[in-house]
Amino acid sequence: MYRYLTLTLLTILSLNRCEKPEAIGMSEVTGFGSNPGELKCYQYVPEGLRRNAPLVVVLHGCLQDAAEMARLSGWNTLADQEKFVVLYPQQQSANNVNRCFNWFNENDYRRGSGEVLSIRQMIDHTIAGHGLNRRQVFITGISAGGAMAAAMLATYPEVFESGTVMAGVPYGAATDIPTGMAAMSGVVVLSPQEWGNKVRAQNPGYAGSWPRLAIIHGVDDAVVKIANAGELVKQWSNLWGISPWQGQEETSFQGNNKVTRTTWMAQNKRAIVRYDIQGLGHAIAVDPGTGPRHGGQTATFAKDVDFHSTWWAAEFFGIVQQ
Repeated sequence: MYRYLTLTLLTILSLNRCEKPEAIGMSEVTGFGSNPGELKCYQYVPEGLRRNAPLVVVLHGCLQDAAEMARLSGWNTLADQEKFVVLYPQQQSANNVNRCFNWFNENDYRRGSGEVLSIRQMIDHTIAGHGLNRRQVFITGISAGGAMAAAMLATYPEVFESGTVMAGVPYGAATDIPTGMAAMSGVVVLSPQEWGNKVRAQNPGYAGSWPRLAIIHGVDDAVVKIANAGELVKQWSNLWGISPWQGQEETSFQGNNKVTRTTWMAQNKRAIVRYDIQGLGHAIAVDPGTGPRHGGQTATFAKDVDFHSTWWAAEFFGIVQQ
């Protein structure tokens, strides 16, 4: 039954016909490691790349692939402008029939195993191959890719400066498909300490800084309920040692009455930022156009809400300036 429910739910996310990655300037990378998660790897390297450039890891959603995610999000266009490398892990149908990253499978979200280790190997290989800056590694993802982005930040905090979770769930919210469905529906509610302990359990003895986190979620998301954004805040505020209830809220952010931004400060930096977007369901927030903060393309899985989530993720990462 759960398999049927999963297939039915995710079928509504069916996307436009995908392009081949090579058609949009992306190249496949092989031989990056033992690849226990059996993922594919693509990268986009802009012309004029210099040594010590940043790396952004971008994770697609269910029924997507690397090329579709690149086309809708606009990350490659931004990479051309700002000269950073974009890495696209890609799920295979043999691992998940809907091409979802297996964020609910303990073997795939536990440090040192499965899909999270494959992505870590891709990152190390890409950094070494292009002489990139290990202090400027970032990750973002949508839906199952958002949940896997949270898993990467939780299992390998020493790798990332910050990350963005779009329409995702907290780390450790599920252990199989039934609990994954419950998490998506927003009924998995834990205390900040309980959420934080799930992350700390993957990193016993870790004394370094935790990655900063931006959360982007559609208020009208019927697939992954927005309650998960609050649970993510609880998890990461606990890691940062701050209260999840004391964020500074800005309504009509940047003059956009669809967007509310809430910011939590710690150690004189934005530790957590949350964007709640009215009128956005389970989709990438885009703002097509030619302006400095515009970008992305609309599709079944991407909606124009006058907010280019890619640009604002990059702003949070510190690789573009307002």
